[in-house]
Amino acid sequence: MLFMIEWEINHGQKMETFGAFGGMTADDDAAVEQAHGFKQIGRWHDVANGRGVAIVEADSAEAVHGFGMMWTGGLSTLKLTPVLDDAAARSVISGYLASQ
Repeated sequence: MLFMIEWEINHGQKMETFGAFGGMTADDDAAVEQAHGFKQIGRWHDVANGRGVAIVEADSAEAVHGFGMMWTGGLSTLKLTPVLDDAAARSVISGYLASQ
């Protein structure tokens, strides 16, 4: 399953959160993915406004929520949404249109 993770940093803890994330390496990212049971597809940052979005692949919502718990102290907003890629979206839409 694919999930979209959207976040906004708690501005009262912005520098601490930046420090925690900024100090991480690619190896740290891989260890977090393995520990929580997901694979990151991509992550994009709006650093100036302290927000961003990531797409991850996981077998369960629990895996994604477990990862989100790592950052709850430093985030004011954390949204986790199941999403579809183009092929899956087209399949859902085609099935719906065929039933109409």
